[in-house]
Order: sequence, then structure tokens, then C-alpha cells
Amino acid sequence: MHNVSNALSVIALSLFYGIPMETVKEGLLNFHGTERRFEKKGTFHGVTVIDDYAHHPTEITATLTAAEKYPHNHLWCVFQPHTYSRTKALLKDFAAALSHAENVILTDIYAAREKDPGDISSKTLQAEMEKLGKEVYYISDFEEIKKFLSEKCFDGDLLITMGAGNVVNIGEDLVEK
Repeated sequence: MHNVSNALSVIALSLFYGIPMETVKEGLLNFHGTERRFEKKGTFHGVTVIDDYAHHPTEITATLTAAEKYPHNHLWCVFQPHTYSRTKALLKDFAAALSHAENVILTDIYAAREKDPGDISSKTLQAEMEKLGKEVYYISDFEEIKKFLSEKCFDGDLLITMGAGNVVNIGEDLVEK
């Protein structure tokens, strides 16, 4: 829906500025999406791998809601929280948003510009999600996550790596194998 809304805005603005409709059509037909926004990375063992930059609860909800409509058997999400302060401030919102996925794996928080304050971690988010009745896995090591996914994901599943940090590497590495 986000892309449809953007496309309609482009059409309206183009008409306003007198850009020929054929030019607008050509541009829209050649648009293949934005990097790291529901970007298909490939497949491994029949599992479709998508990456998304979502690192705020509203974005996470939008991405996982879209994923529910994507053909799949089971939906897996590997989420890397972005910054300690955001994770702490929006903890309950993150838990609710991530609950849209059937299976969630949490990595360590991607600190970016922050230092670890010692009062928030991915384990805190895991506990919050478990309060909502979700089974959530916390795995800090990317190699362990890849091994876990290789054992748990099956043909027809959908895997989304999500976050603003280096979590994208997990899906890319699985696709390369």
C-alpha cells in the first residue's frame, strides 16, 4: 500500500508539472523498489529471503503485515534492534509489532552511535514478547543464527531479516550457500 500511495503521488505531481503520462508510465514500470525495503535477496533450500531496513515499530508492523500476504508456509523474522535508547523507549511497541511474525529471532542490539547503558538488551525484548505469549529465540552470534535457520526453515517458508544494522548479512550469507 505504501508503494501504491507513493506511485499515486508521483502521478499527481507529474500531471501538475505537465510531465507526459507515457514518461510517468515508463518511470513507474522501471521502478523495482528501494534497496533494503522488502528486498528479495534470493532463496536457500526453497526458503525465500527478504531484507527490510525496518527499525521502528510502525515500519515493522507494515513490513510484517505485507509479509502475511506474501505466499509462504511459515514466516520467520530475524530482528536486530537499533539503538539502546529506541529499544527501551518503545519496548512494548516493538514486542507488539514483532508479534505479527510466526517465528522471531532476536540478535543483539545494534548500538550505532550509543554505548550500552546496561539496563536494556534483546533479552528484555524477548521477555516482553513472551508476556504476549510468543515463543522468541535470542541468539547473539550470526553464525549460530544461520545454522539455526538452516535447520528450522523449510521449503516454502519466508525469512525476513530486519533492522538498520548488519542483520542483512545473515540472509545474504544463507542465499550464497
